[in-house]
Amino acid sequence: MNVVRQTMETYDKIASHYCKKTRQPKFLEWEETYIQRLLSYIPQSDPVILDVGCGDGRHCVLIEKNGGKALGIDLSRGMLKEAQTYYPQGDFQHMDMCNLLFNDNTFDGIWSSGSIYHVPKSEVRKVIKEFKRVLKPTGVVAVNFKRGEGEGLEENPASYGGSPRYFAYYTRKEMISLFSKEGFDVVESCTYPEEIFGDTIQQMWFTLKEHKACPRPFNGCQEV
Repeated sequence: MNVVRQTMETYDKIASHYCKKTRQPKFLEWEETYIQRLLSYIPQSDPVILDVGCGDGRHCVLIEKNGGKALGIDLSRGMLKEAQTYYPQGDFQHMDMCNLLFNDNTFDGIWSSGSIYHVPKSEVRKVIKEFKRVLKPTGVVAVNFKRGEGEGLEENPASYGGSPRYFAYYTRKEMISLFSKEGFDVVESCTYPEEIFGDTIQQMWFTLKEHKACPRPFNGCQEV
């Protein structure tokens, strides 16, 4: 079976229990901090943000709480059902991040949390190319990933045991190289506190090379 399809079938089955686990206040506090950082790089008021792999929609809630307009996509219909229940007024669509069904230059920012590492490494450049295509020239991408090496289907992943899912692991240098090849510069990065998810999660912010983002003052992530 295709590992992405198997991963989505797992999420369809575990969506309700998984979302209750990830919506804990200790998770939301850190995630809101990083969403605020994304918005701080965007000069436009009321920026339109694409939430790639939106899951239960909690990040769309946080984006809109902090002054953005969110549109969430996910490949798991089970997760989208959770999102529509959790945030009924949200805008959610079933979509593959490798083939974004949006016009060029549509979004002021992209938030991709807990999603890019479910794409096989052979396909990940397609995702980054799509990010670039739908992003405005002054747009910003915020992405996180599991640090490490290798890829494969895991029967008992640390983030939610007993639920087989595919994961790809990256070094910080590897992810910077992938985005650089598609015309992006990293502007900031930091590591999630390990106790939050039980894995080493790296958070990074990218802008297009021709655009030098100037964030508003912010008391958050400091590591570069």
